[in-house]
Amino acid sequence: MKPDRNGSRIVSRRKFTALTGSALAVGAAGCLGEDPQDDTTDEEIPQSDGDAAYTVFASMPAVWDFVRQTAGEHMEAIDLVPIGEHGHDWTPEPGTVEELDEADGFVYLRDFASWQDDAADQLGERDDVVVIEASEGIDFFDSPAEDNDEHWWMDPVECQEGVENIAAGLTEIDPDNADDYEANAAAFNEELEALNDDIHDIIDRAERNEIVVATHDSFQWWHRRYGIDVYSPVGTSPDDSASPQDVQEVEELIEDFGIEHVLYDVGEPAPLAESLAEEVDAEILPLSPVETQLDGSPEVDPSVEMESDWGYLDHFRELNLPTLAAALQAE
Repeated sequence: MKPDRNGSRIVSRRKFTALTGSALAVGAAGCLGEDPQDDTTDEEIPQSDGDAAYTVFASMPAVWDFVRQTAGEHMEAIDLVPIGEHGHDWTPEPGTVEELDEADGFVYLRDFASWQDDAADQLGERDDVVVIEASEGIDFFDSPAEDNDEHWWMDPVECQEGVENIAAGLTEIDPDNADDYEANAAAFNEELEALNDDIHDIIDRAERNEIVVATHDSFQWWHRRYGIDVYSPVGTSPDDSASPQDVQEVEELIEDFGIEHVLYDVGEPAPLAESLAEEVDAEILPLSPVETQLDGSPEVDPSVEMESDWGYLDHFRELNLPTLAAALQAE
């Protein structure tokens, strides 16, 4: 393991980028397309490096970071989503959950992807694995993008309850270090609250409150928390596509509001963002829904650097806050 910028022990994600065809018993994710991993049947289960007493598997990048921040040195957090894959679009190959032999815990998001719910149900039947629903107690809402919008981790305030859920689950795995998990969760939640304050500061200085996202819309919780009006010609899945009518409506909206930026999800191909920005003479800026990790620069904007072991706060402070400040004219 290596220290992160805050001195915590983290595991390099590069060595855990593959999941075997027998890793999880899954169904196709409800709103997603075909399995993008279908041609990689020789993959191996991610393995622990053996330094930590416990191993916890996380179902996507945001909750992976919540686990490692809360666990500290006592547990190893492994993100099942490979580097370069999108958490909302990725589905592991069919197999059996029993082959996750090293799993002491599994952290998932309910209603995010059906494979996660299926895996949680099957792992929950085992006596040697603690299943942790990070979303427990968090109420979803009907957003402008979708009914029962589950993207609560985009709201740093809601994230604090998710972190507490994870701390409780880690305590169930390892009650001897309960005080450490509680202290780590409290310290990280203070950082999340500081992030919330910084977003409010941008909103207070902003000259507008509209943004256009030309990739899938994971950002409606910002509307609920901060009053940002988020417009997108694309739905909530990376597999969704925009109709010509949707694109035309967004182009007219951009012109009506005088919007100068088109935003895109760094984890997705963004030809629509490029063409839309060119059509309305706007600048392209990146956003992260913390559903992906990239090793290198995003396709659209080579000036954007992303490290493959970025945590939640990195995604916000390096990408989302600068983009919001520019797009909302709060600079």
